[in-house]
Amino acid sequence: MKVAIGAVAGTSGGPATYAIELVRALTASFPEDRFVVLTDCPASFDAFAETRAVTLSSAWMQPVWDHVLVPQALAREHFDVYHGTKGVLHRIKSLPLVVTVHDLASYVMPETFSVAQRLHLAWETPRAIAAAAAVIVPSSSTAADVTRLFPGSAHKIRTIAEAAGANVRPVSAGDIADWRRRHRLGDSQRQPLCGYLGTLQPRKNVELLVESFLHAAGDRDWRLVLAGRTRPGYRPPFLQRADRRIVYLGPLPHQEVPVFFGALRCMVSPSAYEGFGLTVVEAMACGCPVVALRNSSLPEVVGDGGMLVDGATVASLAPVIATLMSDDRVNAEMSRKGRERAARFSWHEAAVRTREVYEEVAGDIAQDAGGVRAPEGAAK
Repeated sequence: MKVAIGAVAGTSGGPATYAIELVRALTASFPEDRFVVLTDCPASFDAFAETRAVTLSSAWMQPVWDHVLVPQALAREHFDVYHGTKGVLHRIKSLPLVVTVHDLASYVMPETFSVAQRLHLAWETPRAIAAAAAVIVPSSSTAADVTRLFPGSAHKIRTIAEAAGANVRPVSAGDIADWRRRHRLGDSQRQPLCGYLGTLQPRKNVELLVESFLHAAGDRDWRLVLAGRTRPGYRPPFLQRADRRIVYLGPLPHQEVPVFFGALRCMVSPSAYEGFGLTVVEAMACGCPVVALRNSSLPEVVGDGGMLVDGATVASLAPVIATLMSDDRVNAEMSRKGRERAARFSWHEAAVRTREVYEEVAGDIAQDAGGVRAPEGAAK
């Protein structure tokens, strides 16, 4: 089987991580198949997969990338399946199409998106779901959202969980100390760190985290370290603060993710909505205790591996942060539970189930064309 996978990886975030880790697992698990990545960032895949460079000069050129440049690349050679990994599909009818829809935040919380983003997603999402032979979602929560908003697509939905990458695991104390020195974050005993990693945008409630952290810290010399890119056009209010305890690192290189989580006493995700919550699983895999709000997909992902909070308020979040920052016994227990929980998620399993989807849709097309459907699991 020869599969083309469209992946925008030049912009950091969950969809890029998903594409990289999925392709890595697919190529390792199914060496007899060919997985060709059509991407704006071939360097992210070159070590383990075939790539075809598809230039994306700016975010404003995304529609051209999806609907002009990718189809042009697909037309140059034969593929059995095309998989769009970021919620968008072109309109080539002769090729079986699979799309991954990470979340429906623009429908569930439209007020947290700019008008341009809402219009773009309102145009692309329904058309991708309609064109796809199969729609991959990362959680039962997202599956329920797709079913509710696009009831005619329910039979297409395939729920396949994501996972922490193989390199996202606990690191040494020496690596953590070096990283803290490089970022001027002081000593772990005198200045313990609370943190957040993810795209900074309104629905992530980062300002709520800042207020909750400061309330929990009181006059103690703790640090809140925030990492991730800011969504274009959004400037978080905390950037205006002059409090030295609030540190913004900006986008975090992928290789620094394990040491970032290793340096934290806890990672707090006060997001109002998540399609999966990949950074929460990554934190748990690194032994970093996590705190999240009990909404959307987070209960099914976190389970008993972290601390779930019912209210999106300072009064709800601050005491939990204070406990994990100061109570060694509770912190160690949540670290252990988080590692155990994260181990239940596997990119190998995700790759196996995703390839089953490719086989299914390729077989359906062959059958519709009068061919003979290949046996389940057979390579083409």
